[in-house]
Amino acid sequence: MEKWDVHTHTTTSPDTYEPLARFTHYADFIRIRAHATKPCCAEMVNSKGEVQRVIEDNAYEGKARLADCDEHGVTMQVLSPTPMMLPDYVDNEADAAEICRILNDDNAATVVKFPGRFMALGGVPLQFPDAAIREMERIRKGHGIRGIEINSNVNGADLDDARFFPVFEAAEKMGMAVFVHPWGGFMTPTEEKLKKRMNANRNWRPWLIGMAMETTIAFDSMRCGGVHERLPKLRVMYAHGGGAFVALLGRLEHGAYCRPDLFKGASQLDPYSTVRKCGVYVDTLVHDHAVLKMLIELLGAKRVAMGSDYPYPLGEIDPFDAATLLDPKGNKCPYPVAKEIYPGHAVEHLEGIDDNDRQRLLSGTAKEWLGVA
Repeated sequence: MEKWDVHTHTTTSPDTYEPLARFTHYADFIRIRAHATKPCCAEMVNSKGEVQRVIEDNAYEGKARLADCDEHGVTMQVLSPTPMMLPDYVDNEADAAEICRILNDDNAATVVKFPGRFMALGGVPLQFPDAAIREMERIRKGHGIRGIEINSNVNGADLDDARFFPVFEAAEKMGMAVFVHPWGGFMTPTEEKLKKRMNANRNWRPWLIGMAMETTIAFDSMRCGGVHERLPKLRVMYAHGGGAFVALLGRLEHGAYCRPDLFKGASQLDPYSTVRKCGVYVDTLVHDHAVLKMLIELLGAKRVAMGSDYPYPLGEIDPFDAATLLDPKGNKCPYPVAKEIYPGHAVEHLEGIDDNDRQRLLSGTAKEWLGVA
């Protein structure tokens, strides 16, 4: 049985550490260097040279990733850049384009080493539409990459900003899939009161709640801004089951009935028609069977594809050893038992769906979204 994982992340490899050195003057810049003492690890380093996080080699090394794929029965992984590494914060076109080129070439090299097991999504300098289109053309022709990953906003600008429409138009024309992943915005607010409320120490709130809010706003922008309506063949997947937008479809629709005066400039295609008639997709990463069933009921299995968030902590892999209830760093599981799940678990063990829909969730929808069906 084929199992395609559409939501996995990579960093660049330590090989890119020196080529990326000239971009350290950007405050939000992150690059990867080899760990000084641990051969199977690397460090994420910020613009000041401070270590932000230690990562294992499965974040950048194809061989390590492939071992996990084999263990969990994943036949194809779709590699996406780690969102913070997309250069939305870079105000220089040439620099933003070069960062994306290094990032994309690094992921493409992994695909070449392990053909038939990995596909890649590229990053583009979305703030600079002409450069973004050129990079899409380069990776499509040069690397065979079939899609791009973008963040839920671009340095504070919503995705329906008129500047970005030519990029989406070009993606539709080229048959490039688009993966919308949350980053910034409600995750990293600058307003002091909101910043205090969205502090990561408050129960990991930016990742658990802020991400869902960001993805929902991204969908609202793409829908109300008319991007989906004007480009119905553009295939856009929203991460983490779409955030909260699927659960809010009724509320979004009802709002236009209640206050039509606030929707004069919005798309006339209602939310339900948008998800049914346009290329709207979500992944399965909701961590709950009931919510996953809701996605399938409202969108249909043809619009939902398996995604795991591998190899990061919010993924479907349980980090805790079932016997000791400890994770690899020695943290104790906060609950009496470990979850004992792995990528695809929710899909493979979901009750009440037939084999055709299950196979579509596991691989068929992913192929259609990527344009390889």
